[in-house]
Amino acid sequence: MATLLANGNPDDLISTLHGEATYEEPLLLFHNIGKTFENVSAQSGPVFAKPLSARGMAIGDFNNDGGIDVLVAVNDSAPVLLRNNVGNQNHWLGVKLVGKKANPDAIGARITYQAADLKRSRSKVGGGSFLSSHDPRIVLGIGKRPKNDWLEIKWPQPSGAIERFTELPIDRYITIVEGKGKWT
Repeated sequence: MATLLANGNPDDLISTLHGEATYEEPLLLFHNIGKTFENVSAQSGPVFAKPLSARGMAIGDFNNDGGIDVLVAVNDSAPVLLRNNVGNQNHWLGVKLVGKKANPDAIGARITYQAADLKRSRSKVGGGSFLSSHDPRIVLGIGKRPKNDWLEIKWPQPSGAIERFTELPIDRYITIVEGKGKWT
């Protein structure tokens, strides 16, 4: 798992007031190696060497290929799109949740799924970065496994309902509406 940081100071004169701070800062990419994170920015491409005045970041699958892409908003400049070209080399399932008794965006829902020996859980979160909003869909990776055995959703309160689905497709997006008992 990786973590991407996009920063920049909102004051373009910050270095004159505080010499240790800069208006533009490079993007930072960290790889989770267990109990700590390793900075892998230097070996991750030229975009990580260029300082930017980044003001917001949104993640989502911009080209619907199952790979999570990143869009970075930059002060007084064009946004930077980091396209994930390796995410689509594995199987995945994209899920859009629609709450009925729960909140409409299903914020707080807990998704648990299993594909052969892989069992994972994800929580549906809301929000995003400064003046940014992430893709509301969730991409569930299953690697090289040829199918997803089951998916379970625990809907947030006031619903609290639990629904389980089997015989799900892979490598595409589906919508699950709370209480319908099926996906589309």
